[in-house]
Amino acid sequence: MNVKLISFGLFLLKIGPVEIIWKPSTSKQRLTFVQTLDLEYAVRLQVIKILIAEAEHLMDYLSLVTIEIDSKNGFVSVHDDTPEPLLSKIANNLVQPIQKTAPKIQNKALAAISFMG
Repeated sequence: MNVKLISFGLFLLKIGPVEIIWKPSTSKQRLTFVQTLDLEYAVRLQVIKILIAEAEHLMDYLSLVTIEIDSKNGFVSVHDDTPEPLLSKIANNLVQPIQKTAPKIQNKALAAISFMG
């Protein structure tokens, strides 16, 4: 088990890993590598913040949390393997991350001209 110790002033917070399950996607439209890294970091940070705000006494059980992410659209959910009350505390407060997408270009010729000029 990979455990990190984070110092908050005078006390140390022991943070175990949050397990993340990536649902495979057969679609051509998938998240990029950078998007997956950003999403995983944001989800881990969000889970830690939820537990600190809602149930700090459960932080020792962070390694029991399993998060499922759909690699096609980035939809995040708490996996059923996560025991109660962790599952309900996190699921009730989990906010879906907003994906940064490039704007769709309607006229590619016009976009190329404006880029060159």
